[in-house]
Amino acid sequence: MENMSLYEQLQTPPNDALKPITFGALKGKSDINPQWRYEALTAALGPCGYGWRFEIADTKTQQVSTGEMMVFVLVNLFIKQGDEWSAPIPGWGGDYLIKKDKNGIHGNDEAFKMATTDALGTAAKMIGLAADVYRGLIGNGASDSKYARRGYAAQTSQDAAGARSTRNAYPSKGNANDELRSKAMHSLSKEMQRIGASGEEVSALCGVKFGKTNSRDLSTGELSQLAANLEAWIAEQMAGGGK
Repeated sequence: MENMSLYEQLQTPPNDALKPITFGALKGKSDINPQWRYEALTAALGPCGYGWRFEIADTKTQQVSTGEMMVFVLVNLFIKQGDEWSAPIPGWGGDYLIKKDKNGIHGNDEAFKMATTDALGTAAKMIGLAADVYRGLIGNGASDSKYARRGYAAQTSQDAAGARSTRNAYPSKGNANDELRSKAMHSLSKEMQRIGASGEEVSALCGVKFGKTNSRDLSTGELSQLAANLEAWIAEQMAGGGK
């Protein structure tokens, strides 16, 4: 299997799978239709349970000082290539089980389902699902035209790595691994800036979640997982939880 073949099948969602977020911390970004995620995985890998599957590895609830309660779900995603299942691809997701608003405190009977959906999306990012959204090539000022945004991605790739002779001409494994790690570090740095996280908070999470001293000791996969879950994990730690 070509390194990027599955990634490229999954990276660009259609316009009808995207909904602009118009409020809150994610205002200006795009909400991805969960059913499209399942459709894309099925188209690329086969039906759920045969070509891809997932398991709920952990759940936890966390009371916060406002009287609200959060629920966190850890999902392991598995994909099948040939006759072999992959190693688990982890992803955390979260939502409010008890939510407070101007009308009082309310229970959310969809919270576990929503957290599971969130976790699946986080795990599937690792294999490229809707990658163009997370890279900012769709929404956030980028063209909504399918062809314009793919052209933008190609130009960005050319600017970063130089012209490639063919679409499938990739760097050596060592260089590719270095590039992936660099991108993971960059994603973590951007996420720290976005939410205002300190180096001390990140180092503490490295110890709690991975048993490592700081982010420099993390593997590339652990760096990606930390970047994807940083905001939820810091909220969890501030609320007195954590694992």
